[in-house]
Amino acid sequence: MEDIIIKVDEAVAKKWETTPEKVKEVLSKIFEKQIDESSRQIQVLNFKAFLDKIGAEAQANGLTEEILQELLKEDE
Repeated sequence: MEDIIIKVDEAVAKKWETTPEKVKEVLSKIFEKQIDESSRQIQVLNFKAFLDKIGAEAQANGLTEEILQELLKEDE
């Protein structure tokens, strides 16, 4: 396990200091899963943006739905 530092307001920090270790472990696991899921969602959004950019470039270079379908048929 690695330690990370996050900024929270003073009241939350004080509550954390008095939180039992078992509760801290549970909260840490929840936080870990949330960060992991958020990271995956960001990767998906970045990939979709990448695909949109490629699609726009292809369209700007003259690729139409009809041409795309013809190219796909040729690969069969």
